[in-house]
Amino acid sequence: MAINSEVKALVSPTLSPINITSMEGYEEAKEYVAHAVTALDTSYQSVEAVITARQKMALDESRTERARMLMVAELAEKYTAKVQKAFESSWDKLDKGIRHTEQELSKPVEEYAGIGNVATEIRAHLKAMTQGERMKFLSDALEQNDSRTLQSALGAPSYLSGMSATEHAHYTRLYHNKQSPEVTARLVAMKGAIEKLERAKPVVLQEFASAVGANQREIEKLRAASNAAEAALVMKDFAPVQD
Repeated sequence: MAINSEVKALVSPTLSPINITSMEGYEEAKEYVAHAVTALDTSYQSVEAVITARQKMALDESRTERARMLMVAELAEKYTAKVQKAFESSWDKLDKGIRHTEQELSKPVEEYAGIGNVATEIRAHLKAMTQGERMKFLSDALEQNDSRTLQSALGAPSYLSGMSATEHAHYTRLYHNKQSPEVTARLVAMKGAIEKLERAKPVVLQEFASAVGANQREIEKLRAASNAAEAALVMKDFAPVQD
């Protein structure tokens, strides 16, 4: 088996960019989550690189095992910083994108501008219904894509149709989902991508520790011992002995 295949088998699949690229609706929304794919890909390849470096260093008999581990750990720390930066940047973009899209899907509906008092009559009709009847009526209107009814009800204050503010917001969101399915798909993709990053973030640190062969605490102990040994080898100037 080739070393590259062996290395790939050692990296957690949680870090694979396929977790995002295989999501339903990815192709339609990929421009909004491409940076998240890059962040996962960076983490996956970075862990691969550290594992490969450790395997190569194991063949270098000119250095002690501890020295080799410290060198690999130093490389892992550089990759960790790079990955964390990629994750933070993507997370920030996704968070802003999600909030912006949520606002798009919650914006006020433009009132139906038909002839006469149709909108007023529709609202009065809804107000006279029980809550259950009203919810069914609006759900049917959504199903039938009855924009006249929905714009009349949702394009005015909730109380004019007998709805609570919560009900009004709920149907406003459903209306926008129906009218703009591509925006809804974008929101689903961005939320899916941020969930994948959230799952991958703690795994990255575990994978780097595994790739190095020691956790951060163990590396710090080795580094402290190495620094102390190097300090002991520094030639010192001594003051003359006073009689």
